[in-house]
Amino acid sequence: MRQFRYRTSVLTGPWRESFGDAVDDAARAGQILFDQEKTQDFRWVVPGKIEERGEPDMRNCNRA
Repeated sequence: MRQFRYRTSVLTGPWRESFGDAVDDAARAGQILFDQEKTQDFRWVVPGKIEERGEPDMRNCNRA
């Protein structure tokens, strides 16, 4: 299962089930601002990113 969270130099959000939920967390924490048209576009107040983690890449696992 993939999970997402925001990370900046000052704050890191909790893991969420969707990219949008992580963006909402970042907005509530004051780490991003949305454009004036309230679309998906936003800018970071401080340098940051939305991190993603998921199931391990099975291509690199040893198989018996």
